[in-house]
Amino acid sequence: MTGFMKKIALASVLAAGAATNASAAIVTNGSFESGLSGWTVFDSIGTTPGIGITVLTTGGTNTTGYGDNVPNRDGTHAAYFVDDNAIQSVSQFVSLVGGTDYKLNFSLFATESGANNPFGFALTDSVGLFTLLNVNSNLTVPVGVWTDFSYSFTAPITSNFYVLNFGFVSGRTPAKDLLLDAISISPVAVPEPATWALMIGGFALAGVAMRRRKTMISFA
Repeated sequence: MTGFMKKIALASVLAAGAATNASAAIVTNGSFESGLSGWTVFDSIGTTPGIGITVLTTGGTNTTGYGDNVPNRDGTHAAYFVDDNAIQSVSQFVSLVGGTDYKLNFSLFATESGANNPFGFALTDSVGLFTLLNVNSNLTVPVGVWTDFSYSFTAPITSNFYVLNFGFVSGRTPAKDLLLDAISISPVAVPEPATWALMIGGFALAGVAMRRRKTMISFA
């Protein structure tokens, strides 16, 4: 990973909390339609261009101001990480139910205007769910298109104080840039009791059919 200077990290930090409602939306403003509302922002505001974390309107021409035409992904807005020599992050508390399986989903758009910049970025998390690198010609985040990412995990305990954090660390000028959108955490659906009954019944019928088939073959 020598040479990359921009990275985004997603961290899950656990603290004790109360029971949560699994049916409620888990991530607030994950599509950035309300700007950075719902997110706690840490922004050192670096150099080049030194604008900090911004929310851009997508779907038009020259979305980034550098000639990138970024289509809509989830609504008409996305968070833009572009500053060099900066330490920045967006984070929020999320509520999860212990023992429940979840999927973390988000979308990334690596800009064409920054694709040829010599310093890259890494998107990683603190618990080993994923490592995504755009360094030199190694592009795990495709350039010029929205790419969806999905990762599964299980919440160890019930808490209102899991921290979802996307942290941006950038080094020398110039480095590759990207947009972030469509962040969600959703419980993995499990079959309803009636569905389980149908599945079990189906397996039983299949077993009977197999036994009958074997009997017929044995008499042939």
